Parts: sequence; structure tokens; C-alpha cells
Amino acid sequence: MANLFFPQLATGALAQYPIRKNIATRNIRNVLPDGSLVLFPDPEAGHIIWELAYQDLTAQEVSALTGLFTSCQGRFGSFIFIDPTDNMLQQSANLLASPWMASPGLSVRANALDPNGGTGAFVLTNNSQINAQLSQALYVPANYQYCLSVYASSQQATSMQITRTGPATAQASTVQLTNQWNRVTSSGALADTGPGITVSFGIPAGAQVTLFGPQLEAQPLPSRYRPTLSQSAIYTDAHWGVDALPVSAEAPNLYSTAFTIEAMTNPSS
Repeated sequence: MANLFFPQLATGALAQYPIRKNIATRNIRNVLPDGSLVLFPDPEAGHIIWELAYQDLTAQEVSALTGLFTSCQGRFGSFIFIDPTDNMLQQSANLLASPWMASPGLSVRANALDPNGGTGAFVLTNNSQINAQLSQALYVPANYQYCLSVYASSQQATSMQITRTGPATAQASTVQLTNQWNRVTSSGALADTGPGITVSFGIPAGAQVTLFGPQLEAQPLPSRYRPTLSQSAIYTDAHWGVDALPVSAEAPNLYSTAFTIEAMTNPSS
């Protein structure tokens, strides 16, 4: 079931508003003989519940949902779920950490001034004679609609390439940078099949740029930046939270449904 993914709507979104997201945690309590308590968190027991409701779905969209539910045998099987309220990139707040990969000759320096007045930005310097990239690979469908965004600036006027690459195709956008912060984006869907997409920021030879807040979302336009560390919006062991998937026909080719999805907040995998 590793290749089962929650489907995207024809609009390029994963969900419809309102979305309710509940996070449950657990503490372990030990009562000592003298009556005192020792409490400590149990991070492996935390879980998230998404409450999702949909209106005006087409027959094709309903078929994709019911097909996934059947393939999972209801609650039993797992699938990969992209949280529509979060950032898909891991370590968006630390471009020096894995899984970010820098090309040879590309140096990354932390603690630069960011657009919010803090020091959360990173300076990327290409010391090589060819284009260099900072990239991250994700195991998600290549043909979904994605929006990649980042705040960028450069002390010297230069360009930067923002690329989304699948197993067989790629889409690249070239943006011009100045010494003023600007949130640049690249949005679209690859005409590609199979899982796997790599996003990258390409720096020309000899250029230096400052980046802050990279974000990838499974939707057409960017939303408010959400910093991430080890956990991102991609949950690889999500489960249906309902025993049956209710679907109502509101009109010809217009359907509605509501259900919950559950996943661990700190999966051991």
C-alpha cells in the first residue's frame, strides 16, 4: 500500500474549508509510594485527526475517494496523506539540515537577516563555474498541482531558477531578484506519472542569494508561510477514521461527503 495517495480535487486542492484539525497528546504518570507524581510525555502516542467535509464533488472525484477507501479496506490499510494546512518541505527553517541537498560548490550560511527582522534567513553562494542547486526530494505524486514559494533577495541583481522535477518531466521558472525581499513562486502540475518530485532553487555561477521560508503546497497558490523541522505536511501512515464512507447525491454529478483521517504526530518510521 506504499503507493496509495489521498487524491487531489480537480480544483488543485486537497480539501475544502472549513477544515478542523485536532492534535491529541498523552502523558505517562507514575505515582510513587509517597504519593508524589512523576510525569513525562509520550511522543509516540500523539496523533492528529483531520475532519474534512466536501460539497459539489464530481462523480470522478467521488470515485477517487471511494477507490482509495476500498483499496485500504476502510480503517485497515494506510495511505500517504498531505496535510492541506501545512508545509510539505522538511526543515524549511534550516536549509543546512538533511534532507536539503546542495550541489558541489554551493555554500549555505545561516543567521542572515530575514524579511521579518529576525535572523532566520540563509545566504547561498555559488562558488562554482556552473549553475548550482539547493534541492529536496519528496515521495508524493508527481502530477499533482503544487505551488513552490520562497522569500528571496540578492545584493546584486541576479536571477534564480525555481524548478519542480518529476520522474520524467520538469517545470522551471526563472525569477529576477533585487536587494528587496520578494516572495517568488512556481506553480503548476507536471504531465508525469508515478510518485516522486524534487524541488530546487538554482543559483547562477558566481551569484549570491538570500532565502527564507521555502514552502511547498499541494494547491495552486501560496498560503501563509509555516516553518517546519523534522515533521512536514506529508504523513506516510495515515488511516481512514470512519468505518464507512458516506456519500450523498445532491444533484446530477454533484455529491457531498464528510469523514475523518488519522495519523501519528511522531511516526517512528
